[in-house]
Amino acid sequence: MTSSQKRNHDNFFRTIFADPKNTANLISLAAKNNPNIKELLSLINLETLQEISGAATREGASGSGDLTFKVEIKNSAKNKCRNHSLAENEKGSNSKSERPDQLLVGLILEHKSYRDSKIRNQLLKYYFEVMHQKAGNIPAVAIIVYNGRDKWNPLKIKPHPGYPEFFQKVGLPFRVEFIDLGREPVDFSNLDPLLALAIAAMRMVFDAYGAEKYFKTALRRLLKSKQNFRSIVEEILVYLRGMLPEEEKEMIMDSLEVIQNKGYVSIADADYNRGFSAGEEKGFSTGFSKGEIKGITDAKCEMAKAMLMEGIPMDKIKIISGLSEDEIKNL
Repeated sequence: MTSSQKRNHDNFFRTIFADPKNTANLISLAAKNNPNIKELLSLINLETLQEISGAATREGASGSGDLTFKVEIKNSAKNKCRNHSLAENEKGSNSKSERPDQLLVGLILEHKSYRDSKIRNQLLKYYFEVMHQKAGNIPAVAIIVYNGRDKWNPLKIKPHPGYPEFFQKVGLPFRVEFIDLGREPVDFSNLDPLLALAIAAMRMVFDAYGAEKYFKTALRRLLKSKQNFRSIVEEILVYLRGMLPEEEKEMIMDSLEVIQNKGYVSIADADYNRGFSAGEEKGFSTGFSKGEIKGITDAKCEMAKAMLMEGIPMDKIKIISGLSEDEIKNL
């Protein structure tokens, strides 16, 4: 896997889960199969989930970690207020105390699309730079979210390879949990449609044929909803356009026809809008020079020519390339 592919996986993950609602839905999904995350869910108020501003790494931005959040402990303000009042009464004070702040904990979401032996060091760096320094040394839970091709569970790897068992108990200063998003049992029919579509897309890039039905089902559910998910659908199209092998891209053509009929852009237009130049490992760049715009147009033409030679129907070529029938015939 190239560094550009790793970057595109991470960029897509951040784009989807920077929205606290989507992260809350992901944690709720994981809690169904992970007792530790279920316990975490019982202690925190997901409605208060808030990204720590400037802390997450993004394309062209500084910071640490994939995504970092802070969230309130349930009923913590009431308990703190009660304890504070008792203490004041014991002192004989008649003054009214102000409502104390809620107790906060931190969440680190670290995405991986490949097995990474350096994950422990990365999490330590994120914890000290974000939770310890920026968030005031609050307790934290790191959740590794994995969607790679190979089986992997970093929690089963000894933290200090080669050392006696005594030292294996020397751990991290925070809790770590693991979600294998590519293999997590998921009831796509009852899942939030946006989260279902994102998970299905992340599975498709490693198991296109196995995840195809989930992707199309989630897409139909999302398009039937009353909410406007245009920008997210575009992100998903660009992600699949950049990550799916050439021979597997045709399987999403029917879905693209449905998208266009609902007023969404074609996959080529999504590429153009998001700044993804076919054949170049630029990730989700923004803004174009005249030369880059010409390069995108040339790439569309070359792609359309190749599909014509393969005998792909004109309607599907139009959807994939974003070119008109006359433009395709004149190539």
